[in-house]
This record gives sequence, structure tokens and C-alpha cells, in this order.
Amino acid sequence: MKKIIIYILTFLFTLSFGLLYAQEDMVEKPAYITYLSGSVEVDLTPDNNIGDFELAELDMEIYAGSIIRTGQDALCEITMPDESTIKISSGSVFQVEKVSISKKTGKTLQRFNLLFGKLKAKVQKLTTTDSEFEIVSGTSLAGVRGTVYGVFYDGLKSNVLVFEGSVNLESVTAAFQPVTLTSGQMSFVPKDGVPEPVMDIPEDVLQDWESEFKKFVEEPVKKVEEVKEEVKEEVAKKEVAEKGKSVLKEFLRLNAYVGTVTIGDQVYARWIFTPQLNFGKFGMGLYLPAIFTPDVGIFGFKDWQNHDEWDFRNLGDGFHDFIIKFYYLSWGVPGDPVYAKAGSIDNFFLGHGFIVDNYSNMIYFPEEITVGMQLNIDAGRAGFETMIADFSRLQLFGARLFARPVGTDFPLAFGVTGFYDRPKPDVISIPGTIDEKQLPHILIFGADADFPLLNLDVFSLKLYADAAKLAYIYQEVPTTPEMEVVEPGSFEFVKGLGIGIGLMGKIAKIVNYRFEYRYIFNYYEPGMIDSLWENRRLAYQQELQELIIAQNQPTYEDTTSSGFLLEGGVILFKKLELGLGYENYKRVVGTTKEPVQKGNLYVSVYEGLIPKVYGEFSYDRTDNLDNVFKKPFDENTVLEANVVYQLAPMIGLQFSYNRTFQYDDETGDYEPIDSFGITTVFTFF
Repeated sequence: MKKIIIYILTFLFTLSFGLLYAQEDMVEKPAYITYLSGSVEVDLTPDNNIGDFELAELDMEIYAGSIIRTGQDALCEITMPDESTIKISSGSVFQVEKVSISKKTGKTLQRFNLLFGKLKAKVQKLTTTDSEFEIVSGTSLAGVRGTVYGVFYDGLKSNVLVFEGSVNLESVTAAFQPVTLTSGQMSFVPKDGVPEPVMDIPEDVLQDWESEFKKFVEEPVKKVEEVKEEVKEEVAKKEVAEKGKSVLKEFLRLNAYVGTVTIGDQVYARWIFTPQLNFGKFGMGLYLPAIFTPDVGIFGFKDWQNHDEWDFRNLGDGFHDFIIKFYYLSWGVPGDPVYAKAGSIDNFFLGHGFIVDNYSNMIYFPEEITVGMQLNIDAGRAGFETMIADFSRLQLFGARLFARPVGTDFPLAFGVTGFYDRPKPDVISIPGTIDEKQLPHILIFGADADFPLLNLDVFSLKLYADAAKLAYIYQEVPTTPEMEVVEPGSFEFVKGLGIGIGLMGKIAKIVNYRFEYRYIFNYYEPGMIDSLWENRRLAYQQELQELIIAQNQPTYEDTTSSGFLLEGGVILFKKLELGLGYENYKRVVGTTKEPVQKGNLYVSVYEGLIPKVYGEFSYDRTDNLDNVFKKPFDENTVLEANVVYQLAPMIGLQFSYNRTFQYDDETGDYEPIDSFGITTVFTFF
């Protein structure tokens, strides 16, 4: 009995050793790309879960796991170690799962997966009975011993056709018994289903397949060294060309816009050249427009709609005409120790935005071209931020000074902000209109603090707080009995104080967020100087006058307002940016509660996300958000939309629309301003 057990154990040990040896004898071998046409890409490392595809090359080695995808009108052929071939048609995705061979017995194990598309396989006669050549598509598997057959898979159903020899059609999930197809036969297998009855290949289907794969032109296979040398030369040529382009792009970019623009009720032709130059941190962009009616033409210079921007009549006008040709001058980028920008600026901020929040000096562009300035200095322990809305008028400007008492190692910061605005009407000394001397000079003072709690690449978090208060000065007091309490030239604070505390930061460098709670004693408007301030500033003098009168009445009741601000944005695929903002307050006067709601939305689609199309859309509303669906456009809104369709690599068609409202100090009403146009954009560099 002991001898029998020993014999059995010896036999099992020998058998297992033999099987292990046979298994270890299988050596992985690569397939080779032997034909290419069109755009064919290969991902050689799909296991890292990143689609890092690269352009395929002749004689490229394709190991197990690699994925091949063919573009439109592209073709690819791969050849196995046993000289079997697979021709992959256009619009296909194909994966090599296994290619291995036994050095001792010649056994081959070859398995592939057609994830989508069409292929035709020509299989050499297998040299051993245990060799395999299999193609999976969906849940079906086509295995052969030597034949020519085709497979088509659209994600829902697999179609297998046999042109020579025979194919065993099986299920990878054992959902049905194997089916044998012979020469001239075909069958359909739904995903997770059973095969349809075997049928003869229709003549028209056969002709379509023959026509499809006649596109493969027989060419002699080049040696690997020859291919590498050709690729090396081609890459070198491309690098020289790209280097020349990149050097030019680094310093100069030139766009031209040719199209139409509607200003008021008149449609004009508009030609614009916008050269941009960059030298290190210095950048400069020019804005050179010609706006004219078709009957005037480009050569009717004296009759251009914007002729006054080019006439340089005197020293003062000439200086103004000169500086508005500079769309911007800049040094550095926001966040640098020194950042400066002059020109048309659409995103002025001071601090956390409790006083100046996304103010724009471009709200009436291109009817009005304004040149402003930003200058930010951060020296570590201290610094400042400044803004001037318009150099030519110096009516609207402000600054914030900040300090970090302990330095950047413990970046607790404190800041103070001062802001000044002097509204100036367009119409002066006409009976019934506003007198400039009777307009209030507005001043806002604030203090803030912030402390970064976390500053990691994957997550950042900063705690901050703000407080601000409004003041005014009247050069001449409006002649109404209620305003007699105000002294001309005196500095007065409005009764009230605004306080805000919040958290802000970023997540994984693609999401930014902000949450802030605000509480107002009596009166203050957080972020008063916003994207619509130019719309409101002349009308605000009446609001302020009514507030001053009300606060000086014996019957005045203290008011409080409280609410929150939510803001956030996300960048997806580095090609799509989405942003939302929402403010909700409750203003309480005695027993009366009044809701105040604001909001904004923006969407930016960058080049590459949608073929040939990119653009941006923004909608900003500073009041009456609860009425947005009944009346989406009123004096509290600004709408902007720009969409570009790429006609060619250097030519695009731009569709633009802008709607805002402008206060008419003569009539006291808000008038809508619509600007839209279709423009051909030429990018020369």
C-alpha cells in the first residue's frame, strides 16, 4: 500500500512539474505593425489607466495589453510571430491580449479583443493541436486553426464571416453551445445573447468586405533601422519648424477681425488689428479699430464712426487718442511679487471683493474705450493693490494696503482699503438735468484679515474676514429742504457697517470655492463696486440722497441684513470652465422682511473640446434674481456671448452679442445697449 501511495505521489509530482515547466516554457512575443495608412494611434501602457496614445510607426512592437485605434480613413495591419496577419479597418479599437510561443514545442497562444470596428484575419495553420488563435468581440469568441475570416462589432452585436476554412463561434460567458461556421457562412451574436441561425454570406455583403480590404496596398516591409531613421529625420524637421513657430509665437501674436458691429440702431463694418507682443514678463496688446458704414468704406477716413479716436486734434485729445490704442500693457501675472496692467480691464478686485468685486471698465466697449490701471506689489511682509478705472478722468480709483506681521512663514495678513468715486454726468448745465457740483463724492473704507489654514496641491483653505463703511462729501448740497442737514464740503459717514466672514480655496487645482456669511447693520452693500457699477453710478446719487434723508428722520428705524454668498468654478479636461455665483439676503426693517438675491453664471469652452468651436458666455445679475425668468434682462444685468467657428487653422468666424443698460442722466431712465456682430478672425501668428 505504501508503495502504491509513493508511486501516485511521484506521478503527480512529475505531472505537475511537467505542466509547470510547459507553462514556463511559453515566452511572450510581440506583434509588429506591417502596414499603416492615415492616423493610427497606439497606447502601449493601458494598465496605468491613462489614455497616453502615441502615433503608430511601421515595425513598432506591439506587446500584450496594447491598444490600437484607427482614425477616419485610417488602416493598420499587424503581423504575428507565426506570420498570421490582422487587418484593422478605419474607426476601430483593437487590443492585443496575448501573443506567446513555446520554444520547445512551437505551441502558440494568441488572443485579441475587437472593442469596436472591423477587422479581417488571415491565420496560418497552427503547428500543434493545443495552439490557439482567438478573437473576442463583445461576449462572442471566434477561434480557428487556419483560415481567413472577418469580425465586425458595433458595441451591441458581433458579426462573424468566414471566407476560407472554418471558425468555431463560442461564448466567453458559456451562454450558448459552440457553433461551427464554414467557408461562405456568417452569423450574428448579440451582446450577452445567443447566435442567430447560420446563413450564407449575401453577395452584396461579400463585395463590401472585399472592397473594404482592397484598400490595403501590399508594400515591402521596411527594416526597423530604416523606419527609425526616417522617423528621426521627420521628427527633426518638425522640431525645427515648431521651434521657429514657437519662438515667433513667444514674442508676437497678430489677429485681425473683419466683420460687422451694431452700435445703437446702426450697423457698421468693423476692421480691427490686435497685435500682441511679449518680452519676458512684459506684454503689450494694441487695439487698432476702423468702424465705418459701407457707403463710406475703409478709405473714407474722415467719415469713420470712430474718426475722433484718430484725429489727434490737440495735445489733450491727442494723448487720449494715443493711450486708447493700447488695449493693454502688462508686467507679470496676478500673484507675482510685481503685477501691473494698464488698459481695458474686465476684472478689477481689491482684497476679497467686499468693496471692489469684479468691476469692469469695458462695459460699454466698443462704443467707449477706457484705459485703466492695476498695480499690485507683494514684498512678503507687506504690499499693496491699486486700481484706476479711467486715466483720462480719474473719477474712480482705490487702493488696499496689507501687512503680514510675522512674515510669510506664518501668513496671517491684515489689510485696509480706501476707495473714491466722483460721478460725472454726460449732460451738464441743461435745465432739468443733474448738476455735477450737486453729485456726492463717494468714499468707502474697509479693513480685512485672512489666514491660510491649508495650502496643499490637492486642497487649499483660507479663512478671512471683512468690514466696510460708506461715506460721502457734497460740494454743493441739492436744494431740497430735507437735505439742509448736510453741510457743503463736510465729510459724513452713512449710518451702517458691513461685516463678512468666510472660507475660500481650491480643490485639486481644478475647483475653486468660496462661502461667506454677511451681516449688515443699517446700510452697506458688499461688493458695491461690481461689474454693473458704471450702469448704476449716476442713478446711485438719488439712492444715496434718499438714504441720507431717511436716516435723518426721527422716525427712522434701524435695519439689519444677513445672508450668504456662494461662489464656485470648475475646469474640466483643461478645456471647459464653468462658474456660478449666488447671493441671498434678508433685509429686516421693523417687522418687514425684504429678500435680496443676486447671481452670475459663466461658461468657457476652450479650443479642442468641440471640434472647430470655442467661445464663452456670461450672465451677471446684481438684483431681482427671483424675477429672472419673468424678466431676464433689466438694468441689473449684463449679458455677453462670443462663439468662434474655426473655418481653417488660421481663420475663424466669430459671432458676438452683448447687452447691457446705460443710465440716461437727461431722462432718468435706463436705456438698453445691444452690440452684436459677425466677424472673420485671422490669426497670422
